[in-house]
Amino acid sequence: MRNTLILLILVLISSCIDDYELKLKSNEPKLVFEGVITNQNGPYIISLTKSRLQLTYNPNPNMYNNIGIRSWLDGVESINDAEVYITDNKESITDTLVKSWTLFRNKQNAHDSLAYEGYYQTTKIKGIAGHTYALTIKWQKKEYHAVSYMPPVPPIDSVQFNFTKGAIGKEDFNIPLLFFKEPQNERNYYLFITPGNDRVWPYSILSDEYLKDYVNGLDVCKGIAPDYWMNAYPYVYDGKLSMDYFIEMHSLTEEAYEYYKALIQQFRTDGGGYSPSPASPPTNMDNGALGFFRASAVNRVDFKRDN
Repeated sequence: MRNTLILLILVLISSCIDDYELKLKSNEPKLVFEGVITNQNGPYIISLTKSRLQLTYNPNPNMYNNIGIRSWLDGVESINDAEVYITDNKESITDTLVKSWTLFRNKQNAHDSLAYEGYYQTTKIKGIAGHTYALTIKWQKKEYHAVSYMPPVPPIDSVQFNFTKGAIGKEDFNIPLLFFKEPQNERNYYLFITPGNDRVWPYSILSDEYLKDYVNGLDVCKGIAPDYWMNAYPYVYDGKLSMDYFIEMHSLTEEAYEYYKALIQQFRTDGGGYSPSPASPPTNMDNGALGFFRASAVNRVDFKRDN
């Protein structure tokens, strides 16, 4: 037994171990786009960047209205040499987008300045509910296409605030409740937006599958959203609204609803052994591009803080 053990040790010591270099394929950067056209006043913004292997979560809620997910990426490489067009298929109008100069924070010099960072804006097209819009992007000898229909959105009849006393150490807040007529005998999808902050994605989505013909006080936080309670409710102080506040109700196609649903699912997925690995969300753009082109009708209600 002893001789066998010694022989085994000698074999292990004398064994040769060759170094092996693991070679991974480098992914070619893909075009990443994001853009929204609404029935609100333009210009409408299209954002173009190159994909990267690692994304840094750094939300900029002030940019949500134009570019959506682009606001959630940091350090991306902009695409500044593309041709971008949006066509209203019903009116047969094509708008050639121009470069959009954007105010941004220069991280190295720590000052604000104007720079062109992959944003393209419309010059004449106007979003109209019931119209279909086509996005065309030409970049590096390739052409990309996406089409999006703008569904109508029901008008908001009213908004009521349900005052709620905060727990010990927490602020008081109001729960906004929406009242509106919901079209029946058709499937509708909605996106709700309220003021965001640096910690939470300010979007909530909702299907009308279980909504009645009249929505009698919808909590805008009842849609699908990650930790949405943190920013949906406007804070109050001494019973008064302590911040400017707004609610936007956007119409969505089923395709757009599934896109946002997939994004939210990614927030909830850690890639561990008990959850699926994150995957790219669905897109309505061809040729392997990433992102989504959305057309939405919008109803907005604004509230000014109490003096």
